[in-house]
Amino acid sequence: MPHQERENNVRRSWLVLAGFVVVVLAIGYGLGIAFGAALIGLIVAAAIAFPLSLIGYRSGDKIVLRLNRAREVSPQEEPRFHNIVEGLAMTAGIPKPRVYVVDDEAPNAFATGRDPAHSSIAVTRGMLDTMNRVELEAVIAHELAHVESRDTLAMALTVTLVGLPATVLPFMGPLLQTTVGPSREFYADLTGVQLTRYPPGLISALEKLKARRTEVHAAARATEPLWIDSPLSAGGLNRLFDTHPPLDERIKLLREL
Repeated sequence: MPHQERENNVRRSWLVLAGFVVVVLAIGYGLGIAFGAALIGLIVAAAIAFPLSLIGYRSGDKIVLRLNRAREVSPQEEPRFHNIVEGLAMTAGIPKPRVYVVDDEAPNAFATGRDPAHSSIAVTRGMLDTMNRVELEAVIAHELAHVESRDTLAMALTVTLVGLPATVLPFMGPLLQTTVGPSREFYADLTGVQLTRYPPGLISALEKLKARRTEVHAAARATEPLWIDSPLSAGGLNRLFDTHPPLDERIKLLREL
């Protein structure tokens, strides 16, 4: 199943890239026809689409981290965090991701990166302060599941090529929802507890998230799908970016293991 999930996410990444290029080319061609210069419109669109696609692939993770004001921390600054990430990465058989903290009191976390060798895990200050070691291990294992399955590649591309445009073009919000299904979080929950071999740890962590606000003031709306729970306040335009299954459903599934 992990291999199949990885293949699905790589395929989804290519579809996002191809879809973005096709949409931009179509818009450029359409505008070109409207102004009597179809070829020029197509050339300009290509000059925009292909470089942006390359940027999304190679630098999507850096864009995500910058958008959420995440700062890299050293082992001296956050020894517990580094120790947990290193131990779980070793157990998972992947390189240790880079470690970031978002200075916000709400407990939340996300992972990004095009592959395990270029991955990063970020947690909020609230997550570090709220969770005990077992719960924090469960959260980080969940994020490592996103990394190992290459979901972070698909999501970095989705955020930079679909999510960012959707912040100024609300009609693209539903497209973001179709690109990002709730099954991602269920999969990461189940794979994460396979890594820790202790479902109660993640159940306890999710229950704490349910009991507290998880809205992160520093979080960019476009990056909402990456977080372990939505970092946005409910209602309004944010509903267009509602990509997470309810915490109750996730907890129920874990209790059935």
